[in-house]
Amino acid sequence: MRLKDKMAYVIKTKKSEVQLPYLPKNGILKNGTDVTLDWYKDADKRELFDILRHIVHEEGDSYPQDEMSTIEDFRSYYLSHDVFVCKNTSTGEVIGGFYVKPNFPGRCSHICNAGFIVKASSRGYGIGTFMAEAYLQIACDLGYLASFFNLVFVSNESSLKLWRKLGFTEIGRVPNAGKLKGRGMTDALQFYYDLTSLTKLKVE
Repeated sequence: MRLKDKMAYVIKTKKSEVQLPYLPKNGILKNGTDVTLDWYKDADKRELFDILRHIVHEEGDSYPQDEMSTIEDFRSYYLSHDVFVCKNTSTGEVIGGFYVKPNFPGRCSHICNAGFIVKASSRGYGIGTFMAEAYLQIACDLGYLASFFNLVFVSNESSLKLWRKLGFTEIGRVPNAGKLKGRGMTDALQFYYDLTSLTKLKVE
């Protein structure tokens, strides 16, 4: 059974045709590394897959999946909608990325979800903040009205700190939401952000 067949909601694959004139977006991390955020390209697939596979299999404490062994698994889950990639500008190395897609189908599809991944060797330098700030504007300009994160595990302190810093509202707690590697049963928090509070750029 494929990953997409296990999902509670089946959401039709769809790529946005919206133009985002501020991409590529450049930034500088705390360690002085120049980074560039842009739309995903097919050439980025293997590096992104390797990052998520490491997070799921080796770390096992931030994503709910316990299996991400094949490119097909990765494609079905991570590449179904709009994806953005952060690279080291000088070397072209993929060091992070995130998808943006509806959290629910149909009448609730105006509420989006995002999945952020950062290469282990690039953490701690502000790449998460750089991508998260860009995500809010991107999600707004893609036409979503709100952002909702279903499962932010309470053990993921850096993630909790980031969403609170950016003004997300904590709206719920799921007891024993995940059996995490090295941690056991762990609660998760849910976060909501009203994207209509942002000014939507004129994009086509």
